[in-house]
Amino acid sequence: MTDITLSDELRRFIQSIESIPHLEAMLLLRQGSIQVWDEDMISQRLYLNAENARVMLADLCASGICAPTSAGDSFIYAPAGKLGELIDQLAIYYSHHLIEVTNMVHTRNDAGRRARLFANAFRFKKED
Repeated sequence: MTDITLSDELRRFIQSIESIPHLEAMLLLRQGSIQVWDEDMISQRLYLNAENARVMLADLCASGICAPTSAGDSFIYAPAGKLGELIDQLAIYYSHHLIEVTNMVHTRNDAGRRARLFANAFRFKKED
């Protein structure tokens, strides 16, 4: 399969991705050429600092995309349930529609940021 259509399920999955580095890390874990990843490897490949890589890997674990190894200092690709299938579809779709997927992730993040800013505008602060 060289191309894939954007189903509603794949669209929802893409819109649930926290950031482009999260998406790239997910695809790195998936590629399989390296079985075990640690935060240093992810930070080097994605040009992140170690703390951001650590947080991102924790997010991916919490999302059911990867799991810590028994030593606890590295991670393996271990998608829960149907996630593996969705990530496979995403990898194909992203390779042909990079800008569209990137825009979908950024639009989701911009909308969330705008909603938080709007909500914060109505917060009353206690005067000193």
